[in-house]
Amino acid sequence: MLNPTNWPDWFQAARLLLAFGLTAALGIHAYNAHVLESVQAISPRKWMYWLYSMVFLLTGVANFTQFAITVVFRNYEKASFHLGYSTMLLALSYLALLAGARRKSYE
Repeated sequence: MLNPTNWPDWFQAARLLLAFGLTAALGIHAYNAHVLESVQAISPRKWMYWLYSMVFLLTGVANFTQFAITVVFRNYEKASFHLGYSTMLLALSYLALLAGARRKSYE
């Protein structure tokens, strides 16, 4: 089985930057979707998009903090590997929300 603590430092930094970029991009997308859904007063998805945008913001901060710890200490074991799994699950759940979202009018 692959042991991520044995991967080179440059690969860890690239992976963490990719995770940070993914969470930032999906967070911006979720906030923009919230703004677009806010036009409709009774849209049930607008608060779901807002909630996802806030969670992506917190996850982005956590990913950037993990990246900073990895770069400063040059040791990936000091930063948690579980954040990568939770980021992946968060992104997949948001993509599932987008895949299941129907553009219905609520009038």
